Order: sequence, then structure tokens, then C-alpha cells
Amino acid sequence: MFHMEHCVFAAFLSTGKDFRDCGRPCEAHKVELRDRVGANFPVLPDTGCRNTVFNSVAQSAAEYVGRMLELGLRTFRVDLLRETPAQVGPLLDRYARVVGGRDDGRATWRELRVLNQLGVTRGTLQIL
Repeated sequence: MFHMEHCVFAAFLSTGKDFRDCGRPCEAHKVELRDRVGANFPVLPDTGCRNTVFNSVAQSAAEYVGRMLELGLRTFRVDLLRETPAQVGPLLDRYARVVGGRDDGRATWRELRVLNQLGVTRGTLQIL
């Protein structure tokens, strides 16, 4: 959903101010923000001690891959948060088939939603 320079881990789980003196609580704790309706939004640190707040449900752009390829995009990124090793391989295989033109992106999006119960949604992605 968004990135921030502020480190939630250092601010709330240590007496330090940043990576130099925080004790790296991000390595031992999972943090989520909860909204007014009870949805949990995972917060993950990157190597620069910035934090990213992710949506409460997985998002997929699989149905837009065909159009992205038409526009010339050739490199894609899949962000995985807390998937198990057993979930990662099959999920990446699915996306590789979509990028390779062997599977339909929209059908893949729908199937992932049902088959893997990942809660995949269209999210906020919009191609202009």
C-alpha cells in the first residue's frame, strides 16, 4: 500500500532511534496495523530500515500482464510476504505461464482466488 522512511519496529519495539541503535527488533517480531473493521495490514522492513505497509489481502495484476507485454514491459516482480515454501513454487509457476502467454491472466487471477484461498483481488492497480 505504501512505503515510509519511519521505522515502526524501532519506534515501538526498542529504545533506539534507527538501525544504528535499535537492536533490530524487526528480526524477531511480526508487526501488523489493524484498521477500524479489524483488517490486518502487514508491516515489513527493507534492508534500508524503511517500512512498507501492505494491503490486508493479496493483490494480483495477472489479468493485466497481456496489456503490459503489449506496452513493452518484460520484467515483472512478485512480492511475497508470508507464503510458505510449499506455496511459492506453484504460485511463481502460475505467473510464469501467464507472462509466457500459456495461461490467461484473468482466469489465473480468478483461479488463484478460489484454489489457493489467497484472497487475491484486483487491488488498486490501474493501467493508463
